[in-house]
Parts: sequence; C-alpha cells; structure tokens
Amino acid sequence: MVRQRPEIMLLSLLLHVGEGDRLIQLPDTRFSIPGKLRKRGPGFAVSVLCAVALSLMGSAVGNATPVVSSSGPEAKTRTLKGGALLTKPAYAGYKRKPTVQTRMEDDLDLGFSPVAQGDRHRVIRQGTELSWNGQGRSLSWIAGSSDGNPTQIRYGLTDTDLMQQMGVELLNTDDAQIQPVRWFSDPESQPLNLPVVWSQGRRYLDITPLAEEMGWQLRESGQILEVTSPGATVEEIEQQEEPWGDRIVLDLNGTPVFTVTSSPIEPTPQDEDPNPDGVQDSGPPALPLQEFVITLDATITPELLNARAIAKENLTTATDGASPGNKTIALTLGQTGFAGLMETSGDRTTLRFQIPQMWRPRVWTDRNPNRLIIDIQPDVVTERNILWASGVRWRQQLIEVADSRFPVVWLELNHRNASNTVLKPITANPGLPGIAELSQIADRLGANAAINGGFFNRNNQLPLGAIREDGRWLSSPILNRGAIAWNDAGSAIIGRLSLEETLTTAQGEALPILFLNSGYVKAGISRYTPEWGETYTTLIDNEIIVVVEGGKVTQHLQGEKAGESTFAIPKTGFLLTLRSFASALPKLPIGTSVLINRVTVPSYFDVYPHILGAGPVLLNNNWIVLDPEAEQFNQNFIEGKASRSAIGQTEDGRLVIAIAHHRTNGPGPTLTEMAQIMQQLGSVNALNLDGGGSTTLFLGGQLLEHPPRIIPRIHNGLGIFLQSE
Repeated sequence: MVRQRPEIMLLSLLLHVGEGDRLIQLPDTRFSIPGKLRKRGPGFAVSVLCAVALSLMGSAVGNATPVVSSSGPEAKTRTLKGGALLTKPAYAGYKRKPTVQTRMEDDLDLGFSPVAQGDRHRVIRQGTELSWNGQGRSLSWIAGSSDGNPTQIRYGLTDTDLMQQMGVELLNTDDAQIQPVRWFSDPESQPLNLPVVWSQGRRYLDITPLAEEMGWQLRESGQILEVTSPGATVEEIEQQEEPWGDRIVLDLNGTPVFTVTSSPIEPTPQDEDPNPDGVQDSGPPALPLQEFVITLDATITPELLNARAIAKENLTTATDGASPGNKTIALTLGQTGFAGLMETSGDRTTLRFQIPQMWRPRVWTDRNPNRLIIDIQPDVVTERNILWASGVRWRQQLIEVADSRFPVVWLELNHRNASNTVLKPITANPGLPGIAELSQIADRLGANAAINGGFFNRNNQLPLGAIREDGRWLSSPILNRGAIAWNDAGSAIIGRLSLEETLTTAQGEALPILFLNSGYVKAGISRYTPEWGETYTTLIDNEIIVVVEGGKVTQHLQGEKAGESTFAIPKTGFLLTLRSFASALPKLPIGTSVLINRVTVPSYFDVYPHILGAGPVLLNNNWIVLDPEAEQFNQNFIEGKASRSAIGQTEDGRLVIAIAHHRTNGPGPTLTEMAQIMQQLGSVNALNLDGGGSTTLFLGGQLLEHPPRIIPRIHNGLGIFLQSE
C-alpha cells in the first residue's frame, strides 16, 4: 500500500524525523530580523512535509467559508444519451454530489503510449498537401509501414483535418488506440474504426480502412498525397420541418468530402430611425447573425437545377449571397424562420444559411442511400465522449442549470495517474509582454491541448495575475485572487493567493514590493526581472527606476511619459520601479546591498512548482464559495452574463478544463451558473479563468466549438503536453 501511495509513505516518515532534520534555514520577513536567516526547528519541517503529503493526496484546501442551508430540496434527474445522469440543481448554495458520470476507469490505458507507437506503425514519409480529385488542400499526412512491413503502406491524416476538411465525424470511444468515425456509414451495422497513430506529437488516424471502404485510390507525388474517388452529384433535396427545428436532406450519388465554415455577419446600418415615435420596442433584441457555409465536392444534377433553380433577381435579401452566373436554389427554414440558398459552380456545391451566431447546426452523413443531413435548431450540440489519448477525454454536452441549457465543452485530464500527461503554464511570448491566439501559442510550444488562463491588459498586453513555472515566478498574483497550483506528480490545489516580497538593505531598511513582473499598477514599488524580458517600458509617467545588479544598487534612472521610456533589465539582477513613491529613493543609495525575502500566503502554495492565477474561486469542497468582492472584481464583472472558462478538480484528483460560450436562448453563464456547471461536470474545487472574448479551448490543432467571430488573442493559458512513456 505504501509503495502505491507515496503520500502515506511520506506521512510515515514524519514519525521518524532524525537529528539531521532539526534545522531548516529560510529567509523570513515576518518573524526574523531583516536581512537575517531565521533557524526553524522540527515543527516547521513537519508542517512543510505535511503540506506536501496533503498535496500528494489531492486534499481540498481552501480559505473560503461556505454559507449554506442545512438541507436542500431533492434534485431531479434524467437519463441522457450514453447513460450519463444529468441533475437539475436545486440552488447555488446546496451541497451535492457531482452529477455527470463518466467511466473513470477507462481513461487510463496503461498499454498505450500516446506518442511512441513502436513498430505497430512506423512513419517513413510525410507531406503537407492533399489533392482530392485534383482539388488541392493544405493538410498534413503521413505514410507508414504496418508492423514493420515496408510493403504494407498505410496513410494517416490528423483527426482535425479529417473533421474540418473532409467532414468526417468522430464518434464516442473508450479506446485511445481506435477512433470510430461516421462518414457515409452506419455506425451500428457498419462501424468504421480507424487506428490512432501518433507522430511528432500529433494525433493521426489511419485512413486505410476508410479508403478501402469508399474505393479511394491513393498515390504519393512528392509532398502531395493524391486521392482519386468516384465523382458525386446532388440528386435531390428535401426540406423538413421538425418540432425541434429544420432538417435539410441531400440525396447523393457518391460520397463527397465537404467542409463546414462560419463567419459573423456585420449588422446593416439603418438608413433611417426604425422607431421615429420614440416608443420603446418591447420585443427581444435582434440576435447577431452568422453565415453558415457547407461546401461539397459534388455537382447538382441538371434535372434538380431545372426543377428548383430561381433567377437571382427573385432572391430575397436574406438569401442574397449567390455568386453571379451561378444557378441558385432557395432554401426556406420554415420552423426557425431563417433562409438559405444552394448553388453550384464547377464541381462544387455550396449551401449558405443566415442564422444566429450562437446556433451550431449539426451536419452529418448516412448511407443506403448516401445522404448529407443538416439539422438546424437553437439547442443542438454534438455530444462527445472520446478518450482522445491516454489521460485526456474530450466531452461535449448540454448542461441544464435552472431554466437554462448551456452547450458545454470540456476536457477531463487524468494527469495524476497518466505519466505521459504534463501540464505547464504557457505564455504568448518568451518574454511576458505580448498576446497571441491560443492555437498559435500551443503550436509554438508543442502543446496537444490548452485553455486560456489568467487576466491581462489587452491594451499594453501585460499579465494581471499569477504565473509560476517550474518554481520560477514569472508574474505575481494580484489582489488576493484565486489561483490553481499543481505539481508534476498530479496533485493540485485551488484557493486565493498572495505573494509578499520585502526588500531589505544592508542598513536594515525594509521596503515592501507590491508586485513582481506585473502589468497591475499601484503607487509603491514593483520589481521586474529577466523573466519579464530584456527591457522594461514605463507604465505611468515619471517612474523612478532603481537598477539592482549582483545584489547591489548600481543606478538611479528617471522615466518620463508612460510608454516612452525603456530600460534594460540586467541579466544578473532586476529593476525596481518607484511609482508615486519618491520618498523611498534615499533608502536605496547607489552601492547599497539588498536582499529579497519572499513569502506565499497561504504557505502551502509554495511547495507547488506551477501556478496560474485568475479568479474568482468558484467551488471549495463541492460548495459554491463565490466572493468576487473579496477578490476585488467590479460589479459589472460580478453580474455579467458572458462566455466563461474554468478549471476544476474532481474528488479523485482529475482536472476538468471547460468552456461555455452561451445558453441556447441567450448570453453566456453568470459566475454562479458557471459554478453550478462545474459541479455537474464532477468538480469539487473550481476556479474561474479569464472569460468573455478570451474564452478558448484547444485540442489537437483546432479550437473546440468556437463561435463564428474573430479568434481572440490571449496572454497566457494552461498547456497539456503528451509525452512518450
């Protein structure tokens, strides 16, 4: 038992502390003479070891006190597809068990390395372009030998490219080595199971079974993989009004690849006042729209065009997206009240719809006969429960909170038991200033998955919260806000966090340092180290810069206007910036020696090498403990309904990273609703991350369920790296 539970072995060692463990010397600014080292006895050693042991056990530690009722109403449950239970929560303060159940024991595949495949599929060639019946597509492919046999060549495409550029649908699986898919197939009677192949940290699917089933011919031409498939035509189109929305069915001769894209539609400026009488419209505000586009490598038969095509001048404004010279078929979505069109050009057919941005139509295929089916409804979400890799499960589901339904996407990370899963804070640039798209950050660093992290100033692109990596503080926490800390053994804690730094001089002066490498500005002293970058540019007017190198003050420099004065950060020291605090300068004469003392509050955070801050804390020990005022968030933030990102910890130590962009009939969740969502995903501890326009979740080369709007740029996040075992 001890061998399997290192935390128990560590606790047992506490009973046998020897003479060599009596004294630990650490700098302390609260209980010792400034500039001196205080000797600590065995009691302190025991407390530190206990904190480490508790962290290994994944114990829930927090500093918020829940205020709840002693009892609560019974929850209502219903059974979802796949046997999951979804419970309608009673109210925010009611403590209850997690209600979305998953097959936890299946998430760890001990016999599978997500990166190294050995001889089962040895990659021998790769390329960057695919030609589909002469149409070029930019994507990555690999060619490999099966079981070491060079005469049996098999080809792989990334799962992202199969989904986004060919229309292949990934189906649920509890086997990380096999990915079942739907592509003009019947998963019940004719499953298509594609082997998973990892190459250079990317997840490829062996398309050989798909090519054999569909009659494709594959041939390599340098960097290009040429695919020849039988041509396809659209022979009939049927529009169906269903109780839940609209369904459009295309009958096909053949199996064409297809892509699905969307883009926001800018509101049309009003030429005149739509309400000249000044009477307030009591109706709901107009929903922002998107253009939802499906493009097939198929032509429309002349018979269908002749029977259904209409002249462009007869199209309504809502469908006025047809290209000149193309024959167009108008589509009316009778149940949802929106419109679309279908047109053909060359050997491609395009369907366009103008629908609300929050809608995510489901596009899927069937066979016998071959069909492309488009379901358009307000609350559709493609449910997913995919063991994407050993230790990483991809989930999507509608979650009910009170009277609202939220499409939620999340990843369950079994990093505690899967040695291949490594979590690290990630930033847009090697230095701290700067922002970038989450997918760009992940690609640059080689992360397999990622979620946006802490807050930042979008104007100057600087961090506003805790970032610590491998024991190095990149940026300090601010305002006692929430943070998550973890180690490489899989333990994690969530709570509110502060970092107290004190600068002491040889003369015994003690000066508090408010922030380390932070974009947060307040009167006092802040410190900037080489982790910030090579230079520091002033954030406010008239900053006084004190240069410290080799433990001594070497220069006093005067800043001018904000953003116009830049100073080099010494590689063996740091800069102190005095903001509206000139009275501290005489205490820091040139040549004086200085020492930095540091304390984390609470102290148990300090044993964790990685920390990411955001806030507010949502859950502690399965209680909703929201206190945004204590973390100094403004009222608009507290009351707002917006896209949300969050990270949670389950009772058995797994991490859950989740996003919720909107409810099916309106804007995103409130903070309380997000806390309830995290409860239903199984979290007992949870932290809100930066949300709104920053909300993004990345997996294997794609942003999951991102709305049709400009992809945001962020400062930092949490990266998941899958390593060879």
